[in-house]
Amino acid sequence: MPTAAMPGSLPLTSAPPGSYPDRMKHFLTLACTSIPLLVLAGCGDGSGKGPEPGPVPVAPTENLDRDILSTGLALDVTAMTGEATIELAPADKPGASFEVAGLVVQSVEDTSGPLEYAVQDGRLDIGVKESAENTTLQIKYTYTTQKAFDGYLAEGLTFLWPRFCGNLFPCKSVPSEGVTFEIALSGVPMGKEAVFPAAIPADAPTYMPAFALGEYTHVALGTTTAGTKVGVYHLPGEEAAAAEGTKDLAAVFDWLEKTYGAYSFGGEVASVSAEWGPGAYGGMEHHPYWHIAREAMNDPVTHAHEAAHGWFGNGVRIACWEDFVLSEGTVSYLAARALEAVGGQAVGEKVWSDYQAELDAVIQDQDTVLMLDTCNTIDLITHPLWSNVTYMKGAFFYRAVEAQVGRDKLDAALEKFYGTYKNRAARMQDMIDTIEAETGADISVHVDGWLKGLGKP
Repeated sequence: MPTAAMPGSLPLTSAPPGSYPDRMKHFLTLACTSIPLLVLAGCGDGSGKGPEPGPVPVAPTENLDRDILSTGLALDVTAMTGEATIELAPADKPGASFEVAGLVVQSVEDTSGPLEYAVQDGRLDIGVKESAENTTLQIKYTYTTQKAFDGYLAEGLTFLWPRFCGNLFPCKSVPSEGVTFEIALSGVPMGKEAVFPAAIPADAPTYMPAFALGEYTHVALGTTTAGTKVGVYHLPGEEAAAAEGTKDLAAVFDWLEKTYGAYSFGGEVASVSAEWGPGAYGGMEHHPYWHIAREAMNDPVTHAHEAAHGWFGNGVRIACWEDFVLSEGTVSYLAARALEAVGGQAVGEKVWSDYQAELDAVIQDQDTVLMLDTCNTIDLITHPLWSNVTYMKGAFFYRAVEAQVGRDKLDAALEKFYGTYKNRAARMQDMIDTIEAETGADISVHVDGWLKGLGKP
């Protein structure tokens, strides 16, 4: 039955014959074109064309090849929540994947809004489109305390080496991955200081970002010729140990800068005491504020070793876990060289004497070949490479090369290698090739003996 039309509307009798859905569709079309001042469901923008379709969501897609350019982290250390702002390089296929084994992902967005995602077997797959431009993601999540030196520890500090970054933030732990970082912490407990870098301005391995919470005292140790400020953060009761262990640290850092090239990770560095518990020794290369176990705070070799990672291991990343000697063997050699350079020949001889004792002990206990043909096929944590044999045999390899080619030529080759691969990933074979090219020497006897053989040559 005809009805009285409201101003600007049409009576239902204007609908054509047909089914109810057909009549209703026709009515809405006429109404949307006839009532420009009203917004009706399904009318769109008043053009009569209906609503514009929204972006078609991309299904979560596994893609571990998407290059991560930068990661911004905002962590609340009390609530244990995090926001990661991740910038991805252009890619010609959709999807982006990250390791998130220790995280609970709450949301994923890009600049257009929420994205579809899925978490399976500790991997976050995101439905992000392929793009000819950089893509920015924002991932909100929670993290938790870890118990096996594999993330955020109950002692109030992080330990991400070698493949546990996914317990603190979305990442890819493959050692060749290079990322710049910005970090902000909130929720720091009263009475404690958070020691962390606000920025890591050059590409760094994803195990490098770290923070430590504690009752820290900062001691300035000096400024290098290049202007880098060197210091130490120690905990209560460590004044004497910290002073002993870092008495030459500023000079060591100065020597490294002068001998091998400019440091990449900011203008301020420091050793930071790490509360790892009884029996823990050594350090961790979390530049620019590397961590030193409390029991090693009085050991200059440990401080020099971790400092040298700013050049090898961090400054030049290892391409594969099988290249572990490129990191640890190189910096073990450099720690001895640096301490001798600033402390004199007797200091250097003492370091090498201690190295010899460690080498003899480790070869009897657990020996291994240091150069493998594979790439990222081993679990470094369970492989014999993850032992002092890599540190000591690697150091003695360089010492043997030094005896053959001369100290100055070897230093020049190391400087060349660092300049060539700075903030990039390299293999140990690249180091060997560089030494031979720069010195004109055949060092294969040392490669075969120290790196590819068992025992001592």
